[in-house]
Amino acid sequence: MANSLRQTTPPQFQTVESGGTPAKPAAGWGISFPLAATDLAIMAAWFLAAWAVYAGFGLRLARGVYFDYYNLAFDFDPPRYVQTFALSPPPPDPQGFRHPLILLLRPLAWPFLSMGLTPKAAAALVIVTFGAGTVSLCSAFLRVAGVGRPEAAALTLLFTVTGTQLFTSIIVETYGIAGFSIVLIWLIALTRLDDPTRLSRLRYVAAILAFGVTITNVAQSFLAELLVWYRNQGLRAAIKNIIVFGLVFSFFAVILAIVVWYAELLAAARDPILALKQIYWMRSNQPREAGIGQLLLTYFGFSFVAPEYTWVPLADELPIMRDFRNIIFSPVGQLAMPLWLGFWMVGAVAAACHKRYRWIALGLLCSIIFNLIVAMDFQFRGSVYIYASHLHFPIFALGAGLAPWLGRTARARWAYVAAVFLLAVIIGCNNLPLLADFTRDFDMVPSPFK
Repeated sequence: MANSLRQTTPPQFQTVESGGTPAKPAAGWGISFPLAATDLAIMAAWFLAAWAVYAGFGLRLARGVYFDYYNLAFDFDPPRYVQTFALSPPPPDPQGFRHPLILLLRPLAWPFLSMGLTPKAAAALVIVTFGAGTVSLCSAFLRVAGVGRPEAAALTLLFTVTGTQLFTSIIVETYGIAGFSIVLIWLIALTRLDDPTRLSRLRYVAAILAFGVTITNVAQSFLAELLVWYRNQGLRAAIKNIIVFGLVFSFFAVILAIVVWYAELLAAARDPILALKQIYWMRSNQPREAGIGQLLLTYFGFSFVAPEYTWVPLADELPIMRDFRNIIFSPVGQLAMPLWLGFWMVGAVAAACHKRYRWIALGLLCSIIFNLIVAMDFQFRGSVYIYASHLHFPIFALGAGLAPWLGRTARARWAYVAAVFLLAVIIGCNNLPLLADFTRDFDMVPSPFK
């Protein structure tokens, strides 16, 4: 077993060039990574293209006052994160226990600030960079899954223009970074699916990033770890290895938490009862307004095809907030939504039936279920779209499950590519104008700082 696990690249996992010859894997942190140099170049091209598009929208949004207010849209809190990433003074906001290590990402804004950009613009470009990185990782995930380059390109284009991916790639918040960490987790898991020795160090980086940005997302790392070891060595070995993984992860997480929160931890040690109460008080005690039907509609539908805004009255000084809650679409959206849902259902069934992809599909499904359970309990005034990025890629990757089947028949492959490309165009025609309007809608709102 040990020798079989250490093979460089199992035959069913090799990347194949257009001529039919297995590609030489690229190096990845001292461990073989099953992507050809061409695929790495394609990843870089996707990153640059997505960065250019997202940066245009992000910088336009930063010119208005959206980043100066709480809760203008989706219950997002951009002023806190502009402060965390780019404002000085005042001291950076370290956030709360739900985002324990977010402050460590502050240096990412320094190059943009050194170029003379405003704090809002610099913070926006940090998020844009993570959004573009998410697109790049999506491309890699599809190739490692055995999807052909034309199919992977069409699917990556589709992912790039989906609603949650667009909005979280330009709004200064945690959700764009969380989306990046989630794709990284499942890309690493897919890479290790046939050989758990691959990327054994990088999996800790992904887990720390997921935990540090949104504490509950570390569960996806543990699900991925359990899946990889269970497939290779059975349940007993999986339990043993996940315990080891948890201990190593906890060691590094505690060290980093002490670096960021040493003053708060000292105060908590002096009065642990008060510290526990403060954590408990952060949990909303309002009635849970959104049921399972609304969650499914939001995460499987609105997350990909954005509807018209629902205007939500607020109890504080802001009269209304825009959110995605109701089935009200533009004419293009009315076409895009059923097409997307039909595409997703076919892909999910195909994923469950594929000999190899069904394993990663099982992990993705468990991730979706976990996040649905969390969203059922952790709610505030019916805002659930706010958590869409935590499920967005797992749902998308399930919907891509037909692509790994198409490697042998040219006619079927190109029909699939054409269908996905058409779907991407239709969804893009719905989502991109909505996003463009969003970036301009806050120009006339008075700034709270004037």
